[in-house]
Amino acid sequence: MDVIENLDVGVYSHFEYQSKKYPFFIDLVQPAYHVSGYVGVCVLLLIAVVLFFMRKKVLSAIVSAIIFGASVGLIEAIRRLVPRARPSDAINIVGSEDMTGSYPSRSVFLFMLGVILIGVALWPLMDRNWLRSAYVVSAALLTVWVCMSQFLLTTNFLTDIIGGMAGAGAMGWLASRLVEEEPPPAESPVVPNSSTAEGAGPLPAA
Repeated sequence: MDVIENLDVGVYSHFEYQSKKYPFFIDLVQPAYHVSGYVGVCVLLLIAVVLFFMRKKVLSAIVSAIIFGASVGLIEAIRRLVPRARPSDAINIVGSEDMTGSYPSRSVFLFMLGVILIGVALWPLMDRNWLRSAYVVSAALLTVWVCMSQFLLTTNFLTDIIGGMAGAGAMGWLASRLVEEEPPPAESPVVPNSSTAEGAGPLPAA
């Protein structure tokens, strides 16, 4: 446990020093902090739900919303069971009322889960490997950007961010498995045109 705490403090001290030495880093990651807030992650969920509806995957859209809501509940439950204090400098960002909600990182958890759900919704529509690779790389870079915002703004420790990524990966995997179980939408039966059938006449005798 002491090793983990020392690692957290060491990483925190490093990024605290870097943010003070190179303050322009703060300007680069500030948007990521806002994008990974509740409004931003709800927009990601909405995009995933809309994509599922466009594919006529109503059950998958519902599953995505339930998984997302369950993730929010899981984060809050863990924070109540493990009321870990944030870094002291975080009070300038999150306020005093949220200083005991450090583990896991809510922003990283929900943002990463949101991009996973969008990826699951888009995956069948991306019929080329380069499209899928481009999405995976883009999603990974955006997630790293959000993680860096937590480090440089000193709102969370390293283990908070790792916990958020692990939780998002687990819930995203669960969502993808449940979505795969949904049967494809039934196609409407083709009804022959009555006028065409009548005009065809009787079949010739063999």
